[in-house]
Parts: sequence; C-alpha cells; structure tokens
Amino acid sequence: MTERGADLLALGCDALEYADEPALCDLLEYADPDLVYVLWEGADVRVASRIRRAFDGPVIAPGGSATCRTETVAGNSVVFADSIELLENRASADVPPDADYVVCEDLAPTTDRVALEVELEGLGTIADYQRESATETVFCTGSFPASYDHVWGRELEEGSVRLPLRGLGPIRRSGAAELARLRLGADGSVTVSSVPADRFGLGALSGVGPTTAERLRNRGYDSRRAVADASVADLRSIRGIGESTASAIQRSARALEQSRVVRRTDDPVSPVGCDPLFVDVETDGLHPTVIPLIGVFDPNRRKYVDFVDSDPSRTDPGTATRAFVDWLAATYDEPVLAAWNGYEFDFLHLERFVARYAPEYREYWTEHVSTVDPYDWAIRRDNAVLPGRTNRLEDVARALGCERAADAEAVDGRTFATRVRRLLEAPDADDPCRSAGKSNRSADEPSRCADETRLECEPRIDWERARRYCEADVRELAAVYDALAEADPPADSDSRSAAGGAGESEDERTDATTQTGLTDFDS
Repeated sequence: MTERGADLLALGCDALEYADEPALCDLLEYADPDLVYVLWEGADVRVASRIRRAFDGPVIAPGGSATCRTETVAGNSVVFADSIELLENRASADVPPDADYVVCEDLAPTTDRVALEVELEGLGTIADYQRESATETVFCTGSFPASYDHVWGRELEEGSVRLPLRGLGPIRRSGAAELARLRLGADGSVTVSSVPADRFGLGALSGVGPTTAERLRNRGYDSRRAVADASVADLRSIRGIGESTASAIQRSARALEQSRVVRRTDDPVSPVGCDPLFVDVETDGLHPTVIPLIGVFDPNRRKYVDFVDSDPSRTDPGTATRAFVDWLAATYDEPVLAAWNGYEFDFLHLERFVARYAPEYREYWTEHVSTVDPYDWAIRRDNAVLPGRTNRLEDVARALGCERAADAEAVDGRTFATRVRRLLEAPDADDPCRSAGKSNRSADEPSRCADETRLECEPRIDWERARRYCEADVRELAAVYDALAEADPPADSDSRSAAGGAGESEDERTDATTQTGLTDFDS
C-alpha cells in the first residue's frame, strides 16, 4: 500500500495580500498541509507572520541570513536551502547528503538567446549533489509554476545523472492565481492539486468578490454558515446584491457548508432514463494526438475495466480506442456513457478517434451510443450548485466525502499527460537528437545529445498507478452523478425565472470550471 507522503502547500504572498484571517484559516483547513512553504518572489513578512500565527506546523519563509532547514514528514526528508551556495558547501552548511526532496529558489531558467535554448541555473550544483546521494533526489523551485515537471540530466565523469525538477509557483490562469498543494511521495512521486487563491472564506461563495465580502461582514455575515442561514430577503437588503445574486450566494453557502448538491430544477440528469457507464479518457494534452488509457465503470455490474496502450506512439494512436469500442459493442447494444465535461473533451475526442482509427464502429457509435455530461447538466445549464471550491470532478467528489486511496493520489492528470507527450517525443536509438516517439533504450538509460553537458531524460510512467488514478476518476464520477440524481428537488422549480436579474453584485464572478487533468499541460 502506497504511503500518503508529505503534503506541501506553496503560498505566494501576493495572492494572499488581501486574505483576512478567516480566509487564511479556511485555506489551511482545506489544504491540510504538513508543511507550508512561502515563495520568495513577492515575499511579504506581514503575510508570512499571519501564516505562522494561523498554522500549527512548520512554515518555511525567506528572511534573515541564508540558512538550510530540514523537515522530515512521513519518512520523507525535505531540505529547504535558501541559496545554491549552501548546496555547493554541503558540509559547512549542514546539508544532509541523501534528502528525498531539495527545495531551492536559485534553481531558475536562463535563456541562451544565441542558441535559443533554455538552461537551468544551478544545474551543475544539483548534479554534484545527486552524484553523491544514495537515493534519487527530487528538486523543487518556485521559479517554475507547479505545473512544471521535467527530468533534466547532466553527464559527469562517473556517468550520467537524472535530475527530476518540479515547480512550486502559482499556476497562472484567468482570474486569481492558483495555489499549489503538492504531495511528496516516499518514492519520489509528486502530484499536484491547485485551487484559486480567492476561493476561501466568504470568497468561496458564488457571486462574492472582495467588495461584496466586505459588505456581508459589515452586516454581520462573517462566515459561510451565517450566510447559509440567512434569508434571501436579508441578503438582498445589502447594497449591490440583487435578488438573483442573493439566491446564488445563499445556495452556494448551503452547498459548501452542508457538503451537498443544491438542485435548481426537477429535470433528470440523464434524459435517456437508464443507468450510464462512467467513462474517463486520459490523453497527452488538451488537443490529443494519442489516447493511451480509457477507464469504464459499470455500477450495475460493479465492474471496472480499462484499455491501456502502454507503448503509445503517434504512428498508431488508436490502439486503446479500438480495444474500448470493440469491447463496448460486444457487451452493450445501446449503452449510455457519462463523462465529466465529456461534451467538451472525452466524447469529442472519442468520436474523432473512433471515426479515424476504428471506422468499422463509426455507425455503432453514432447510432447506438448515447452520452450524458453531468458537468454540462449541472454547470453549463445551471441546474445545480456543487459543493466543491471549484467545479473540478476531484474537488466536488472530495466535498461529497469521496477520499482517494493513496495509490490513486500518486498520479495527477496533468503530470500524466505531460509524461505521455514527452514519451512520444523521446529520441530514438538511431538519431538521439531527434524526436521519434519510440526508443530502444531501457527506462533507466538517458538520451544523449551532442552537448554532453546536458541530458534530457525520458519520463517514467507507472502504468499501474495511472490505471488506479483513472479508476478513481470514474468511481468518483459515479458518486457525483448519484448525488446529482438524488438531491432534493427545489422548493420552487421556477425560482430561476422568478429571480430576475436586477441589482446584480458589482463584483460577481463565475466559478472555475476546469476539470482536473485537463488544464495547463504546458510545463
């Protein structure tokens, strides 16, 4: 059984500058970290002090003279080095030689404008550290966003060394920056989840930005529970909040505080009227060139099956798709498939891959297979309010009480997609400096380029973990679907049309709607 590892919450002070104490406490309770790391960029001693007061655990923040600090959590040793010089002078700086993880902000990208290549400042230093380490250390830096996952390398006299590097910085998307929570596994695996920095305290409520939050507090509504217990009329009496916004704020508060789906309609989730099969598709990015993994859960048979192409290539990217649709046609005459955000991703690309790589099943797919998208039903068609801080599947499932097993948490969709893409681009044995998608080398043998001072090593994909991750996704989807279908109907199913639109909150914003694993694959 995989150990859960150490949870590290990486915080940027600029993202928390306006967070009040309840919002900060809410963030720490939600993330439940073992360690809190304050990023150097934009560091503010005032914010760092507030974090220390709110968190009963190790807080690593810049300040004072350069130091090296080691924390051991769940058997993992994590070294925080304030400067690269401390790693260069390990003996005098008391840096342990075999750390599982090393965090250093000096590991930063530099660009050779002549060669048009990106180099890594501090590469030689961490290569020397890795050479002397008895275990493979994972290096982390806030100089890259938390979506960054790359294996650098260096050729030394003793041989080549792999240098896994992960980012800790906020993930920049539209709206607020997303703060990263990283699970540092005992085996060197790192998984990332993130949440917008403004989704805590009253800011977690739909339609509530800084201005409306302040007005709510001034009227005595200083917690989400207080807002959930308030009447729509009371909320509407606050300046800047119209009736429809007051209803949206109240529903959002009740969904979050009661960890339940709040329905806005009596319409069924599935108009087809029969139980669906739950499907998840894992790819190499937002615009897939290959589908290497498809998972399916049939709740009636209590059976999970998956279709895996563990040696994916761009010359034959439809292997898993063909196996899936062949099994589907042999097992179900008129299946109904459900996928989270399926109309924008899973079904869209499955249809494309079936048409191109399994054309004999195209008529079956178009004439006999029906599809349901619970995300589309709840969010795009505004039929329900979900209890997650975002509308991502994992976030909603977690809010409903679905906890993933540790082995399923050891993978995240973004990292998996990045590694598949790099596996497709791995150099081959004949021309090691060209991308070919296949390699005759072993998984432990790095590729060598003309410049022997740098290596770009192949990614390693643990397919068994990827399968468990995919299975967790479809089982969580089934649980969320059931919660949507079984939620109490609204007291007034016509409340949406009756609410009107006048007097909307001046800082009303929409919820984040991106599915975990389908966002920001670029590292």
